[in-house]
Amino acid sequence: MVLRVGFGTGDMMRRLEAGELDVAICVTEGLVAGIKNNAIRLFGTFVETPLPWAVSVRVDAAYATLDDLAGNVVFGASRLGSGSDVMARYMASQFEWGHEPDVRVVGDIHALVNGVQTRTIDAFLWERTTMQRHYTQNEVRYLGTVRPPWPAFSYAAQTQFIQAHGQRLLAFMQWAQTATRNFMSDVEQNSSFVCERFGYAQSDVKAWAEYVRYSEDGRVDRAKIAKAVKVLERAGVVQGVDVDGVVLTPEA
Repeated sequence: MVLRVGFGTGDMMRRLEAGELDVAICVTEGLVAGIKNNAIRLFGTFVETPLPWAVSVRVDAAYATLDDLAGNVVFGASRLGSGSDVMARYMASQFEWGHEPDVRVVGDIHALVNGVQTRTIDAFLWERTTMQRHYTQNEVRYLGTVRPPWPAFSYAAQTQFIQAHGQRLLAFMQWAQTATRNFMSDVEQNSSFVCERFGYAQSDVKAWAEYVRYSEDGRVDRAKIAKAVKVLERAGVVQGVDVDGVVLTPEA
């Protein structure tokens, strides 16, 4: 059974830890940040390409560049430990603002958009294509994109589950690879499903397909995950974690 989790990676990590989910597909930075001392590990790669995180602000806000957010700005997040939370901290570190950002938990994408409009928050980060409809409708304004140097989405499960069900997980990843390969082989024909399911415009689906590359084999590039750990440690997101404490490869 496939369960759609509305509150993103932070919620999926909580559900994994509680045993409510067997496997989750999470944004990689949120997954790495959420592992900490939990008995959860990253076991495969779903999307190879980095995720473009769009920074959104109020339509009439005075901000002109991403660096303008370095001051007394409140960032919104869906949950603590979610991608929107982690990426705000990553952004502050990469732009060398010299302080941790003020992050406030608001809720899902609709709550975040409303939060900017009502000045509860000043800005938030969310996946670029998902945000396009909100820009088109002039609900919020696009300020820029932050793109981390690691795979966008990874598979996660409890350590015990990976060790006990290695063959099933390998078969699951192979099934997912076949499904995504079939979808990407004719995006124009298949885009109607995405448009109907998620409410995207067809032009947005085509733009998304141009930059997304799914993993062909599900293998984890340990060097990229090690870099993610190092960068997120510098950003103050994780502490005392190495790649061996994040990645666990399933065995047949």
